Amino acid sequence: MILGNYTSITQTNGVFYGDFRFYGLEFYGQDSWKVNRKLTLEFGARYVYLGPTYTLGKFLQPYFDPSRYDASKAVRIETASGLRNGSIIPNSGDPFNGIVIEGSGIPKGFAKHRKNQVSPRFGFAYDPWGDGKTSIRGGFGNFFERIRQNVNSFDGLANPPLTYNPRLYGGNVDSMSPDLISGGTRFPVALTTFDAQGLVPTIYTWSLGIQRELPGQTSIDVGYVANTARHLQYRRDINQLALGTTTNTAILQQANNTANAVRPFKGFTNINFTDFGASSSYHALQARLSRRFASNLTMNANYTWSKAISEVDTDGAAIGYYLDRGRERGPAGFDRRQVFTLDYVYQLPNVGSKWMNNAAGRKVFDGWQVSGITRFWSGTPLTITSNGDAGTLNGATGVRADYLSGDFYPSTKSRAEYFNPLVFARPLNGSLGTTGKGILHGPGINNWDISLFKNTKITERVTTQFRFETFNTFNHTQWAGINTGISGANPGAQVTAATRGTSGQVTSTRDPRNIQFGLKIYF
Repeated sequence: MILGNYTSITQTNGVFYGDFRFYGLEFYGQDSWKVNRKLTLEFGARYVYLGPTYTLGKFLQPYFDPSRYDASKAVRIETASGLRNGSIIPNSGDPFNGIVIEGSGIPKGFAKHRKNQVSPRFGFAYDPWGDGKTSIRGGFGNFFERIRQNVNSFDGLANPPLTYNPRLYGGNVDSMSPDLISGGTRFPVALTTFDAQGLVPTIYTWSLGIQRELPGQTSIDVGYVANTARHLQYRRDINQLALGTTTNTAILQQANNTANAVRPFKGFTNINFTDFGASSSYHALQARLSRRFASNLTMNANYTWSKAISEVDTDGAAIGYYLDRGRERGPAGFDRRQVFTLDYVYQLPNVGSKWMNNAAGRKVFDGWQVSGITRFWSGTPLTITSNGDAGTLNGATGVRADYLSGDFYPSTKSRAEYFNPLVFARPLNGSLGTTGKGILHGPGINNWDISLFKNTKITERVTTQFRFETFNTFNHTQWAGINTGISGANPGAQVTAATRGTSGQVTSTRDPRNIQFGLKIYF
């Protein structure tokens, strides 16, 4: 180190910034037609053009197009043992095979520009008896979403040849130069890219409901609400190996255990490819009962019975195995089958004005108000993962447990055992497990938030409000996180008391009771 001698050194050329731009155009037309005093129709359409994000200026983004990859020009990977094992053999092929640069005969932003997209809208409101107490409402519409930029555009600046990290062996730092670096040994690199078809994420939503005014200042609202989405973004590693590849010793022996030498696209490691083929759906019965009592009490009770299905829950989420997106279809991570919420506001009687009839009594005992929100929600889905080796170069990513037999849950759930891990096993090497996504559901929510307010009028223009607010008022312990990972001693081995570890245990709780005070002045 004192002399500046190195065994190996890596130097990046990634000193750059991105200059991004996109164009969008939307306009909308709507009409309302009152057919008669009972029926009103609403209809319209929105024209949408959401242009892809593209680069301009000095640093133009490189994109990888699998259809332009030429296997006959593929580089060869060094499989001999030594420091350069796994590197790209110099002059053995095109190290940028399949890569195209912004402005080189491709559409701006690489993706196909989707023009003339029209989103229809339709809705109606019908009063069947014409008395203003009942309304039947419904509607339909579809919506387009812009392609996410963080993953596809911004991360894409790390692609070669804009970015590369050559490695040098056996030299002195004083002799380093740009020419020396550019001629260094290159290893396969990861890429970020997306489908050039550029399909636009689209949501279709519809609803049908009935609202009715009931006696006693009470109203009820019951409806069916649904949506489905198509062309949602998800990521998959298209340079991933088929199941069981790296667990097949014969294949790796031919490549001297150099896994990058057997990848489909030579010269690259992970190719994180954004596809637009994921879908989702949501169906719900939503009900609301509201009442305003004469005694200054207002209450709303809301209940939702729903089911949300997805393949990925967020834009840019990656699936475990690139050839099987359908394996990821199941309850969405945010799915809650049953949700009940009660909210209320109660204006306490003005005792000071009624019984004391003096200024001091009115200041102290008038203007008190109690409000609160009570929630009883079912839990979100749990997916049981496992250790294992799928043989795809992604380790245990996407590996789930095998289900054997027995009850998922113990007779009595406890902090030490929310679910029974002994009914699961580690899958065999080269497989992804037999259990599906979200086969269990986690702990629900049982929570009471209650507040006490005191409003005091100081002058005609100045009012103060004292606030005493409690969250999780009864300090009810509510479980939250669960350890859903199981561990088997060997491939195919069932989880035992000796290997269960903390699997199935509660790992965290929701917030304990919190209390806060506040004073607000209105003027």
